[in-house]
Amino acid sequence: MAPQDARQVLSSPFIRREAARAAEDAEHARVVAKRFALLRTRVLREMRNRDWKTLAVVPLTLGAGGSFVSVNLALALARQPHTHVVLADMDLARPSIAGQLGIPGCDPISAALAAGRALDELAPVIEEVPNLRVIAPAQAEDEAAEILQDEALAAGMARLARNSATHALVLMDMAPLLGEDEALAALPLADALLLVADGRRGTAADMVQAERLLVGMPPVMGIILNKSDD
Repeated sequence: MAPQDARQVLSSPFIRREAARAAEDAEHARVVAKRFALLRTRVLREMRNRDWKTLAVVPLTLGAGGSFVSVNLALALARQPHTHVVLADMDLARPSIAGQLGIPGCDPISAALAAGRALDELAPVIEEVPNLRVIAPAQAEDEAAEILQDEALAAGMARLARNSATHALVLMDMAPLLGEDEALAALPLADALLLVADGRRGTAADMVQAERLLVGMPPVMGIILNKSDD
């Protein structure tokens, strides 16, 4: 791994805006922070107890809010002292993390792998949350499913988890599970899965289909009902 002072450091306008918004609406910020703090506690306990390093956040459907959960969970985890997080945008056909954080995206993962570069080189530190690093491609990949099944990517992700700090977690933001093959292609890269269901438009049929697709896949840590009023 590159020394700390050799890593690129980027500032996130999104995090600065959220801090300003929290000052204006403290009650809403407190509710959101509490929800993700509870999720963080559960994730840390499960990951550490089972010696897991890599967690995939998997929306069941497009628009379920998987990236929202990924970003906020990564921030909650990285604000925990001594917990380092690498947030990796693995929705290669529709990368959105760079845009959400307001940071310049990195080179395509396929190009980095072809050049023999380590994924670690694509992960700058976020200035406002120094325990957080982000792999956020700037552009979509044409052959996303094929790249996600490439042995070179599997080896690169394994090295990323292995070479990270002792208490580091790799959080992967994934493509929707239903109706596409990109997520299924990437699921074996994870130690565990956190599903995100649309609490307003999701259906029981979605869950039944998801259960069928997840047979033989890494264990499911839990299911989040996003956008739910409860």
